Amino acid sequence: MLNQSNTSSFFETSIASQILSITFTSVIIVIGSIGNLMNIYFIYKIPLLHSHNNILIAHLAVTDLLLVTLTMPMAIANSFLDSNIPNAMCQAFAYILNFLIMISLATTVAISIDRCCAVIYPYYYSAHMKFKYVVIFIVSTWICMPTIASLPLLGLQRYGLGEYKYTASDLQCWFDFHDPISTKVVFFIAFIYLLLTISATLISYSIIFYVACHKGFADVSVVGYISLRRSIRTTALIIGSNLTCFIPALVALSTSYFTQKGLPASLIIASYLLTYFNSAVNPIIYASTNSIIRRRIKRQCCYCWALPTLRKVVPQSNIEIRLWSRSIRKH
Repeated sequence: MLNQSNTSSFFETSIASQILSITFTSVIIVIGSIGNLMNIYFIYKIPLLHSHNNILIAHLAVTDLLLVTLTMPMAIANSFLDSNIPNAMCQAFAYILNFLIMISLATTVAISIDRCCAVIYPYYYSAHMKFKYVVIFIVSTWICMPTIASLPLLGLQRYGLGEYKYTASDLQCWFDFHDPISTKVVFFIAFIYLLLTISATLISYSIIFYVACHKGFADVSVVGYISLRRSIRTTALIIGSNLTCFIPALVALSTSYFTQKGLPASLIIASYLLTYFNSAVNPIIYASTNSIIRRRIKRQCCYCWALPTLRKVVPQSNIEIRLWSRSIRKH
């Protein structure tokens, strides 16, 4: 009777977790797709936003867009299929998720270091920072991260490189860290990578805030006091959301491996969902803190709202339509 009640309780918890995760993931797909597409479009179309920092943020937006459009629908399918998920689909999901998250974290560190250098060495940064360095970084991440993420696909579990498989306790496909022998190497790679990226980000922004509090921005006129302050505020919010979303995953990962007991299934699932949530938060932060994008969004909304009214009015000529449309866009 006791085993039957435990099984029933686990089944009810599993169903509740499935419904919650599917609903939450669906909302993230909608918000993340629209928000990231919008930010990529505006950064591409507006020359004023073609700075090194904004190019890195656009790269982060592309990564987040791929996360929400490629992996999250697969995550919903995983929840529906449960243990019946095909092995090829399970491995494809875990592989894509792994290397996109690695790229996202690497880009977060690059954004932090970029802002740190702009504050500490403003003149040197302005004179020597080139777009080719940003391009080299982006190309390098898209070569290295997919290569590293492919190691568990090679069948080298006996060497501790793990394998992507479905874990019932997490309701997702990833590594089973309850098997320490086959995942010992991949665990330390993931743990050290997460720890280094989080530490580098925290150190960079600690330096930025130290300089801001003790020295001020008197020496950064060359790059513009107002623009630098705004970019630091924007990137600080983005980096803060990244840390908030990834630190619980680091804790859950460490707990599962070292204790071999793990956290309750609901907490592990929540930590995974937080990493997804990051892809929807970033575009909202960037759009809401960038005055140029805010104005463009308001202008576009006003134009879309006024267009049906324009169609109802019979115009004298096509010239009147063009003049009227231009006046709306200007305001």
